[in-house]
Amino acid sequence: METSWTFDIRSALLVGAMLTLMIGLVLLVVGRALSGAYRTSIHWWVGATLLQPVGFVLLSLRDSLTPLLTILVANAFVTMGMAAYVVALRHFFRLPSGRGPLLGMVAAAMLTSLYWGLVDPDLIKRLIAISVVLALVLGTSAAIIYRHGRGAVRHVAGVAFAGATAIMAYRAIYLAFDPSQVSTVFQLTHVQLLTYAVGSVLPVIATIGFLLLCTERSQHELELAARVDYLTGCYNRRAIEELATQSMAAARRHGLPLSVLVLDIDHFKRINDELGHAIGDLALVESVARIRRTLRTEDVLGRLGGEEFIVLMPNADGSSAMNAGERIRSSFADQPLPMEGHLKTVTLSIGLATLAPMDGEFSQLLQRADRAMYAAKNAGRNLVMPDPMTGWEPAPGEKAV
Repeated sequence: METSWTFDIRSALLVGAMLTLMIGLVLLVVGRALSGAYRTSIHWWVGATLLQPVGFVLLSLRDSLTPLLTILVANAFVTMGMAAYVVALRHFFRLPSGRGPLLGMVAAAMLTSLYWGLVDPDLIKRLIAISVVLALVLGTSAAIIYRHGRGAVRHVAGVAFAGATAIMAYRAIYLAFDPSQVSTVFQLTHVQLLTYAVGSVLPVIATIGFLLLCTERSQHELELAARVDYLTGCYNRRAIEELATQSMAAARRHGLPLSVLVLDIDHFKRINDELGHAIGDLALVESVARIRRTLRTEDVLGRLGGEEFIVLMPNADGSSAMNAGERIRSSFADQPLPMEGHLKTVTLSIGLATLAPMDGEFSQLLQRADRAMYAAKNAGRNLVMPDPMTGWEPAPGEKAV
């Protein structure tokens, strides 16, 4: 005896609502293990996955509850859930929230549901209007991901939102040209099946994609933290040594000069003793900002430790590096450093060394620049002192250091 296969859209909606609710709760738990920087975006995403099940459940109870709940309130919850994805993504990518247009879309969904659902009931017009609104909201999420996301991971959530956008747009166009295909909300047609599949599948796939985006960014931030000084934001010693080794190889391969400046803040201990370590930390941050303003785009700034910094200067000979060192030195000597209401004149002792054939490793080049820096301190501080092997010669009329 043959049995006929049947599919109940209402049951599918309830199953989809349950899956969406579960994925939202999973995200809420997993989100606690992620960086606090994602907390706002995660909360909005969880909100999206909790709002939609309410709307789906209300839709499935069309014959048991009033049209006010099963049309107006249900569509409002579904649309707000989709809009919450947009807000979550904008927070994740550190963009303005853009809630104004989203509120307008939610209002449009509610007004069309109110008019063509309760005031002048018209199923086709209501479905077309809701489909257009949801296509706009879902398309906004896809656009945010592809404009601001990087790497292959973005395709998981991006394709989910783009596919859902295409389905909603397809339903609007299909019903506009052939409204006879749908006579009831739960009619078993391919258009309705695709539509309800969006509500059931999108939250699961999109949430997995969102978690992948969070994980990828966390990994990137961990890698960055291993290379960046936590206080000043410039490269740490480990990263500088790696970059310097690469720069030395490139300089020799292309026959270009490479110079190194080692900078030390004079009498820095006095700042800590007189004003406290908090102000001392601020002085380091302000010093890095001032040094950066005098450097070229290709120059690389790093912190060797304490109040000692280094500048890698690709394609800079001794003369160019000497001029750069003088610009940095005078920028400090000529203008006090602001430190939370305190103005204090800070000077630098700077040592300069250029890459020489004898420098087999970066440590040798660094050692020569470091010795030159200590020579500047011994000579009275607030000086730029070249290493004897830099090949720098003072210009006519210029005073030798």
